[in-house]
Amino acid sequence: MKKLAVLLSGVAVVVLMAWVLTVATQSPSGNMARSDRSISGSQGPAQGVEDATGSGFREYRTDRQEPRPGADSIAWRSSERPEGGEKEMPRISGKYPPIGNPNHVFVNAARRILPTVVSIHSMRRFKHPPIDFLPFFRDRDPDEGDDEDNEMESPGSGSGILISPDGYIMTNYHVVEDASDLNVILFDKREYVAELVGGDPTTDVAVLKIEGTALPAAFIGNSDSVQIGEWVMAIGNPLNFTSTVTTGIVSALGRNINIIDTRYRYRVENFIQTDAVINPGNSGGALVNLNGEVIGMNTAIATRNGYYQGYGFAIPVNLAKKVVDDILRYGRVRRAILGVVIQPVDDEEAKREGMTRPMGARIESTGPGSPADKAGMQRGDIILAVDGESVNSVNDLQIKIAQHQPGDTVTLLVWRDRRKWEVDVELGEAPAASVPAVRGNDDGEEPEFDNLGISLRGLSADEQERYNVTGGLLIESVTTGSPAEKAGVIPFSILVSIDGNNLNTVEEFD
Repeated sequence: MKKLAVLLSGVAVVVLMAWVLTVATQSPSGNMARSDRSISGSQGPAQGVEDATGSGFREYRTDRQEPRPGADSIAWRSSERPEGGEKEMPRISGKYPPIGNPNHVFVNAARRILPTVVSIHSMRRFKHPPIDFLPFFRDRDPDEGDDEDNEMESPGSGSGILISPDGYIMTNYHVVEDASDLNVILFDKREYVAELVGGDPTTDVAVLKIEGTALPAAFIGNSDSVQIGEWVMAIGNPLNFTSTVTTGIVSALGRNINIIDTRYRYRVENFIQTDAVINPGNSGGALVNLNGEVIGMNTAIATRNGYYQGYGFAIPVNLAKKVVDDILRYGRVRRAILGVVIQPVDDEEAKREGMTRPMGARIESTGPGSPADKAGMQRGDIILAVDGESVNSVNDLQIKIAQHQPGDTVTLLVWRDRRKWEVDVELGEAPAASVPAVRGNDDGEEPEFDNLGISLRGLSADEQERYNVTGGLLIESVTTGSPAEKAGVIPFSILVSIDGNNLNTVEEFD
């Protein structure tokens, strides 16, 4: 078997390390809740100012910084018709007026959301019995036994949220994965056959469609404005108890619980944690604020017995909205990327860099020709904020980038040489092969990949000098599920040799 010697931007990299919206190494203790505290730090004498200002960086000045407007809490009202005469995007309802009487706040919020939460039933065909690989993630009653036959059908159930009057439904991908005969039951007991429009395993979001008109549609809130301690309600169909409402508070923000399959390089986890009661069957249901607006989609629980033990997790609705819009507009998720390997900042490093506390995400390396590389970002830069919003952890940076489209320009606040700098970066797009697209007409077969599953190009003389290599080939993309991906190869790495033989051209690799 051929042995690949891979150099990532001139530094040795642990296999599990990856760039923004890939596998980002961080310790369990680094899963910090988001904080709205402003970023502060030393403003000492400039060091290396010429390098920074010469590559698109500008010194951060607090005396000219203008507050950036917050995200519109009713932004998902409707979308324009895609080019080419494609089907019109679903029309999403707006925001309810504030609830006035505090004595009826829960009653009124429940009345508003209940008609929009549906029950989803399906049959799943397995070549082998379903195995509960993920202790956080339970869709089946843990008391159910497993059939030992090589092929079997298993009923599945979950919840979903009506997001448009013409029948589009948002749910979890794991609710409909490998499912056939999808059926949806509305709050008013009407039943429909549902079609899978598409899904994204990297975020656990899927879209269904039923044929209906004038259906109730959920009102969508703004998950970026959610605060720890605020009251929330969870609505769904746990344990086949339809239209169940439970209450609790937001316990934490920005949780990474490692439930998305690690095969997916661009997986995103940044869950809202709640103590509202969530059980098997709640997956895909709504987490709402006391105005009856959806702020999250219930997805998983942390449990030792298969049922509620006080820790539930929901996908922030702003991320889910972006995924749904991409599926409907493009048929797949277009994942924006910076093209950097990132790591968390610990207390020791923060002190060494002259920071007042650990914050942000540190760049371990930039890929040659990546958006970050083109903007002049370097190893050791610490990203403190994206478009004025603080970055408090690795997964916080991931979700902020994931909510953008490729081609968007973001302004990054960067800590370098004990000072703050701003730099504008035009985001790139992750290779389509690295973000699996699941469509309603897919046959479910695993794709077959030829050879290693990578695309290559030669390095220019400038790139060889910059990354201190002679020859070598740039790995532009890695196919999901390919031998190269399984071996830990990542895009924007530099392939130096095969079996000890140096590479200078693509022809030599072939």
